[in-house]
Amino acid sequence: MRSLIRSRRSEHKALSLGLALALGTPFPAVAAAENATATAAAEEQAREKFSEGNLAYDLGEFDRALKAFSEAYRLKPLPAFLFNIAQCHRQLNNPSRAAFFYRRYLALSQEEPANADVVRELVAEMDTKARVQEEQRRERERFARDRDLQRAREQAALAEARANEARLAAASPAAAPEKNGASEALAMQVPDASVTTEVSPSKPWTRRWYVWAGAGAVALLAGGAVWMATAPNPRDTTLGTVGR
Repeated sequence: MRSLIRSRRSEHKALSLGLALALGTPFPAVAAAENATATAAAEEQAREKFSEGNLAYDLGEFDRALKAFSEAYRLKPLPAFLFNIAQCHRQLNNPSRAAFFYRRYLALSQEEPANADVVRELVAEMDTKARVQEEQRRERERFARDRDLQRAREQAALAEARANEARLAAASPAAAPEKNGASEALAMQVPDASVTTEVSPSKPWTRRWYVWAGAGAVALLAGGAVWMATAPNPRDTTLGTVGR
């Protein structure tokens, strides 16, 4: 009976070992070697990301630098990367995030960094800027709320005025015809620009009465002059001598 139990235990161990080998579970020595290889590869990638981040930072491409330093920290979680991340946030005007990563840099460093005093000053500066930004954000939100409230009041007043006009129009339907009649009377008083005054065409000079009247007067005067010149005893046209 005992031999049967021992044989079953041996079989179970053999199956467990076979399952582990099938799943690729390494032996302790092999696992350590693979871990060392993976660590070396991660460190190499972290160095590449670190170099990429430094180049982007020098070029003023702070978004790209932030991404590179963040990836480097994921590959190799060194506190120094946190300081670089904080610097990127400071350049991008994200003071609250910058203060957070400065604090994490100080907290996760095994020993106090050489630039600890400078970092604390940066933390205080970022906290002040973060408070200012928060106040400005609240002020903008307050202004936006007041503006929206004012617009809502104006729209409500306009809607009320229109509703009052509609009620007045519905209560006095005769007002609209009277208004239309006054408009028509006013329109009748204004001459129509499309109507033009007709001007009678000018008559020729031979058909004008004053031309023939003037001609008759001239003929009469000429006839009188001829008669006076041919008369046999023309009268003396002088006054003569007084007392003759």
